[in-house]
Amino acid sequence: MAPVRHSALIILIMACTALAAGSSEDYELRDLNGKVHRVSDHRGKWLVINFWATWCPPCIAEMPELERFHRQNGTRAQVWGVTFEDTDKTTIAEFVEKLGVTYPILGHGQDPLTGFGRVTVLPTTFVIDRQGELLHRFEGPIEARDIEQVIE
Repeated sequence: MAPVRHSALIILIMACTALAAGSSEDYELRDLNGKVHRVSDHRGKWLVINFWATWCPPCIAEMPELERFHRQNGTRAQVWGVTFEDTDKTTIAEFVEKLGVTYPILGHGQDPLTGFGRVTVLPTTFVIDRQGELLHRFEGPIEARDIEQVIE
């Protein structure tokens, strides 16, 4: 049995190392309707991944900015809002609808590992370049112009 445990441990260590290194190859989350969204599906476009929660005032304050960025840059960039809580889907859907958010809301009831590093502060926003690599990480609230400056 020891060789099997040893192999499993090696695989676990490799997976953790890939996450720590910022590997995004397999990063995927489902939206509130169950549709799978993958970083790899957005190659050729900028991807803005924002981690937030309904109980986080700075998160709520920046959502209109993220929506504005999403609407103005839909042909060259995609915004994902990743919920960092386990509130029921209906509550989350009603919450974002009330705010007028149209970009995909992902991660409900899933482990929100990012593939780009740990999230220790909310909000946290990752800007992923057109090749799927982490370009910039924001911790704390941002404005649309912050994202625009990074991708210019």
